Amino acid sequence: MGLLESKTFLKSKTIHAKLLPPTWVNQSKSECCSWEQVKCSTTTGHVIKLMLSGINQEQDYEDTWFLNISLFQPFKELRNLDLSGNKIVGWLGNEGM
Repeated sequence: MGLLESKTFLKSKTIHAKLLPPTWVNQSKSECCSWEQVKCSTTTGHVIKLMLSGINQEQDYEDTWFLNISLFQPFKELRNLDLSGNKIVGWLGNEGM
């Protein structure tokens, strides 16, 4: 569920879908462990690594992101998160998802 919520957020914030991994855009099934830039534990099947750098490449200052911290709550086993190069300027408190 966490990846599906993340996908919805990223698609709503990214006007250039080509910057999202193709499996995030084109795949409607919930077998998220097979998506590009996602690594899951072979033991539990939970996400342990997300590599989402460079998705927000907009040039406008208005296109900076404030991320809702609750977006990452479902990822109990997440050990590596790469959000570099996305113009993230801050975090919002838990606003529910």
